[in-house]
Amino acid sequence: MHNEFDEKEYREKLRQQLVEAHGKVEYTYTAHHKINDRIVCWDKVLRMIQIILTAISTGGFLATIISNQTALSWIGGVAAALSLGLNLYTKDFKLFESAQKHKEAADALWQIREAYISLLTDMDAIPVGEVVQKRDNLTEKLAEIYKHAPGTDRRGYKTAKKALVNEDEQTFYEGEAEKFLPTSLRKKS
Repeated sequence: MHNEFDEKEYREKLRQQLVEAHGKVEYTYTAHHKINDRIVCWDKVLRMIQIILTAISTGGFLATIISNQTALSWIGGVAAALSLGLNLYTKDFKLFESAQKHKEAADALWQIREAYISLLTDMDAIPVGEVVQKRDNLTEKLAEIYKHAPGTDRRGYKTAKKALVNEDEQTFYEGEAEKFLPTSLRKKS
């Protein structure tokens, strides 16, 4: 019967837990970026539609005055009605604020993501107890971020998965990141 504490086995389990936690943070970080991008795009589309409808309704009004054609007044009137409907529908949308909250959440998660990478890098050089303490601190910081961050959605995670898995976003190929360093800091081959 072998009940001795196997530090090597425990360290490997701890490492796996940190890798999985990092992966979850990476997904959430990327999902917040993707949701932010989607909201910003939707906001731009809505604003452009509002501008176009306003231009059509104003142009229809002015053309009716100049040419006295009933068809132009109908086009202007329909555009004005659509513009009013769109403005009423979107009056409570706070797209910019929502996008900003997702960006802030992603920014906060970036720091946690980097801390997990550093902990995984340092893990073999520090005592297990210190690794556990740092892991617990990261978990507390992460919980605080999640408490204040807006929720993510299925579409955001689906887009994040595509970006991370299929498009290798957030990933460098061997030697790729090295190229971004000044020549004096690159590894000599």
